[in-house]
Amino acid sequence: MLRLIFRHLSGSRQGTVEVYSVQRLANLRIGRDPSCDLRFHPEQDVLVSRHHALIEWTEAEDGTTQFNLVDLLSSNGTFLNGQPVPVEGSVLQHHDRLQFGRGGPELVLAIDSAATANVDGESTSRPISQTQEMPAMTVLHQATVKEDSRS
Repeated sequence: MLRLIFRHLSGSRQGTVEVYSVQRLANLRIGRDPSCDLRFHPEQDVLVSRHHALIEWTEAEDGTTQFNLVDLLSSNGTFLNGQPVPVEGSVLQHHDRLQFGRGGPELVLAIDSAATANVDGESTSRPISQTQEMPAMTVLHQATVKEDSRS
């Protein structure tokens, strides 16, 4: 199962991880609006527009999936690996850094197609079939609980 995994490096959700199954979505909407899939805090992440960006995907004839990041004319821009995303969008790769507004929340993307890599870029030894997919809010809660228990 193809998944997009986001590790929040900064912003109100710093240190949390979100997992999205590509098969369950037509695209991934990003912003502060409640209708967005990848949602930011409406008061703390003010550099993120309500409807900031979109990740679309298409499947090629060879079965591979291409991911494209599109800025939705946001007020503060969308950046991919430090560069502004052009109007036509940018193709996403495993380990890309996405930032929503210069100085805004930054995330690292992992594209997980067969469970060979995690968001830190290290190989994982367990196959994807042994992991458990959870809704993003559940993952967010568990990541926060794990951080709190280490203190």
